[in-house]
Amino acid sequence: MAATPLPRRTLGKTGLEVSILGLGGAPIGNLPDHAAAVDVVKACYDAGVNYFDTASAGAYGLSQTRYGAALARVRDKVVLSTKTRHRTWTQAELDLTQSLTNMKTDHIDLYQIHNVINEEDIDFIFARRGVMEMVEKARRDGKIRFVGVTGHTDPAILNKILSRYSFDTILMPLSVTDGANKPKSFESQTLPVAKKLGMGVIAMKTLGAGAVLREKAATVREALEYVWTLPVSTAILGCSETAHVAGNAEIARNFRPLTAEGMDSLRRRARELPLHAMEPWKRLPVDGQPAAEYRAD
Repeated sequence: MAATPLPRRTLGKTGLEVSILGLGGAPIGNLPDHAAAVDVVKACYDAGVNYFDTASAGAYGLSQTRYGAALARVRDKVVLSTKTRHRTWTQAELDLTQSLTNMKTDHIDLYQIHNVINEEDIDFIFARRGVMEMVEKARRDGKIRFVGVTGHTDPAILNKILSRYSFDTILMPLSVTDGANKPKSFESQTLPVAKKLGMGVIAMKTLGAGAVLREKAATVREALEYVWTLPVSTAILGCSETAHVAGNAEIARNFRPLTAEGMDSLRRRARELPLHAMEPWKRLPVDGQPAAEYRAD
């Protein structure tokens, strides 16, 4: 049975109530021991987490299987979110079928168009027999409840796709380093647009894939409190040990919003650090594709 729920917020116009701490799937998929991975997922649920994020590619595919093993018994009490990187109907439909099977469910609460990187990508997404046509049909068929979009390369590109479709949610990098990165900040450029549209906002890369801690930009508590002080619904964090779960959940239970001065102090600290190196997902190499290691979040 789940512990007292963590603080919850409404996921925008979906109306879903989600824990401010969500679980990211990649570390769950990367754990070598299946039973240990399932135990971590169960520990998250028992700690009060009800938002579980995954995808179908790479380690995420395995995390879906582990979510299915851990959460099938409490399916009606959790919000399952997954993503597709594919842009054609056929490939994305295979992703969706795999996700439903792996997670032992007949519907996905939130299905996300993942990693939108440029205007050509947007054109593919909305092309005839493209992923959005598949998503619309799956939604009519009851396989998908809500539709979201994700991106971590360019706030302007996310703003562009938000003008093309009424997405329910957005997943984007929000952190002390993103807040400090004035030329390319999702916090200052995309977050206001998403809130104006009534979207649920999901934060990722809150610890900057470890860079925030490594460069001493913030502690785990400071990093989480910074993001939760923003108008977000939840922040997804990777956990590979039950001890991590307990520590992060405790921070969530004791969260108090930072003052404006506290937020500015963390941004100023981060501006003294090598932000370009700390946020490599915001860069595109010359072939126009993000580095492979940053394509799944």
